[in-house]
Amino acid sequence: MLDFLFYAGDERFGALGVSISAEQYVARATGPLPRLEDVAEIEQAVCQVMSGEPVAEEKRRLITPGATMGGARPKALLALNGQPWVLKFNEPGEPIDMSLVEHATMTLAERAGIRVARTLPVKVRHGHAVAVQRFDRVGARRIHALSANVVLKAAGEELGYPELAQWLRRRGVAAGGVHLEQMRELFRRMVFNILMDHTDDHEKNHALLMADSGEYELSPAFDVLPSGQALGFQQMRVGAAAADSTLENAPSESRQFGFKKGEAEVEIKRVCTIVAGWKEHFRHAGVSDTDIDLLTSQVDRPFLAGQRKKS
Repeated sequence: MLDFLFYAGDERFGALGVSISAEQYVARATGPLPRLEDVAEIEQAVCQVMSGEPVAEEKRRLITPGATMGGARPKALLALNGQPWVLKFNEPGEPIDMSLVEHATMTLAERAGIRVARTLPVKVRHGHAVAVQRFDRVGARRIHALSANVVLKAAGEELGYPELAQWLRRRGVAAGGVHLEQMRELFRRMVFNILMDHTDDHEKNHALLMADSGEYELSPAFDVLPSGQALGFQQMRVGAAAADSTLENAPSESRQFGFKKGEAEVEIKRVCTIVAGWKEHFRHAGVSDTDIDLLTSQVDRPFLAGQRKKS
């Protein structure tokens, strides 16, 4: 573990790191983060890595800091306006510009009352990349972050949305009822994920940030986009019917999210209204009609569109 922290350097996710000095915290130097003007070279280096080609030594610095960020798609790190951002590229051979789709989905989620990480589409030679502002950094300050996988397993709980909501009730920021609002927001995220066919919502795609009080806050949503697999189930438990992706299952344990009778249904209708306009929103975000047509077969298939109309 210490070797991993050392070689990951100061740019790894979260606040833990290894110092090369015994007197003060000094992380292993990896050089300055690339900037927006380096994106074309970053894309070329990523393509070389993905195709198994060697990358020139002087170009490796452009992609090395992003190697520990996890996830399936190739990534790099950028410095934009003094803040660190994650730059995500499409996988080779993807038929859809998924980076632009991610930006469109994240901004749609924001309209549904979900706090999201800020995203910025970046034009590259092959479609787009998407820059996502890091929420575990504020300037040079590092924010301690834990995944839902860590906190739920440590608590001996099942990996589920209701369980995470209850963890927030116990360990979330209590002042001003923040934890209650975040429990309800988690419910909106779950419903949005169901309706947008985002079934890659596993426990490592939810994070908690430590506040100064030692309590935790739900991080902004990230990695939210249609999965395109039509699974019919989520990666985390939704309700009484386990992980089934239905709006009947979603409110089955609504009390676990802090709702009184009937309140969960109001939230479901709110999210349904926003998701119903996803095509127009995606077009406004620049997603092509071809890509929207391909996504329609998933997001608007009877299993999901029928549920929206009933709510």
